[in-house]
Amino acid sequence: MNIREKLYQPESRKLEFKSRIPAKMNDLLKTITAFANGAGGEIIIGVSDRERTIEGVSEPLQMEERIANAVHDGIMPMISPYISILNFNGKQVLIVQVLPGSQKPYYIKSMGIEKGVYIRIGSTTRQAAPEMIKELNRQSLGIAFEVETDFTKTPEHIDKEAVNQFFHQMGHPEPAYEILKKWSLLGKNNGDYYPTVAGLVLFGICDLPDYDFAGIRLTKFQGNTMTNISETREYSIPILPKMETICRHTADFLQKESYLEGIRRLERTIIPFYALREAIVNAVVHRDYSIRGSGIKINVFDNRMEVISPGILYGNMDISDLGTGLSECRNRAMVRIFRRMGMMEELGTGIARIYELFLNRNLMTPLFFEQGQFFKAVLPQESQEKPGLIKEYLNSESR
Repeated sequence: MNIREKLYQPESRKLEFKSRIPAKMNDLLKTITAFANGAGGEIIIGVSDRERTIEGVSEPLQMEERIANAVHDGIMPMISPYISILNFNGKQVLIVQVLPGSQKPYYIKSMGIEKGVYIRIGSTTRQAAPEMIKELNRQSLGIAFEVETDFTKTPEHIDKEAVNQFFHQMGHPEPAYEILKKWSLLGKNNGDYYPTVAGLVLFGICDLPDYDFAGIRLTKFQGNTMTNISETREYSIPILPKMETICRHTADFLQKESYLEGIRRLERTIIPFYALREAIVNAVVHRDYSIRGSGIKINVFDNRMEVISPGILYGNMDISDLGTGLSECRNRAMVRIFRRMGMMEELGTGIARIYELFLNRNLMTPLFFEQGQFFKAVLPQESQEKPGLIKEYLNSESR
């Protein structure tokens, strides 16, 4: 993509425009740090972020050296951005390209690691919370939170019936502890076995109060706002045995339509059931379980369905990558189990299929975006010809 094409792109997780270098160099370092802690990114200096007019910069060589020195002296671990000068219609534009870092978390040296870590959420740069700093450190070590062992629990906190049902469906006998360890449902320390986060979320016995965060809340609202609640259902761990029930209950809340199959008139949800299930399964297997303050929420309105899960896109993924076949996996153990259960297809294909199904049914295009520390999927229940309130909603959320 050349500079002219980028002028028409909105600012995003990977792109930011600045008319000039900020008066406080730390403001620029925050963005560079956030790009390194995320999916990488590009800062284009000399272009206004609103009108997108080419204003250019004066003395670009001195500015390039100033930025390079500030990054070298001000960020830890060391970052080496690519800084280039582009002549555009007789004006000089500075482009700072930052690659995703492999030594996360990166932080502003003068602020320290407790306060100097920044991340990119949508088109904004924000200070990372302590939980996110730990997650960035895990990413650099290649460790997933889902496989961390919970030393406050024992294998008896795993629902034996739920585990046996899973292995029975795969055609395997009742598993021993070592088999559960191979599936990352148990961990081993000094000869003793302890359940992992994944093991407790998917197969943990119910009524573990410290795992309330892993539950799912399904709410049906009257109308298109959150003013009037019609019905709410709660689902606690173990989550895996309840997935089909959750999807079926969600479908019960959705708008229906009739259609002909041969000479028979049948009924189906306006939102394709595959899309419904894909959105819910993705929320379970891709959410950030290190965020314990909130669970997954499924909200059903007259004109749309929303699935909200804690955690922004993982690794180098950006919203623009969704539906292109690209994928990165935060919780590999969970993905492996869901694929063996037949609840997931090949990674990277699900959202592309959702787009296709909505297009075939002439429904409004689904929307996927990050909102704060959450990822939201919005599946419309209205057609392209009658956008109604959903069009206004999607436009406001995408701004």
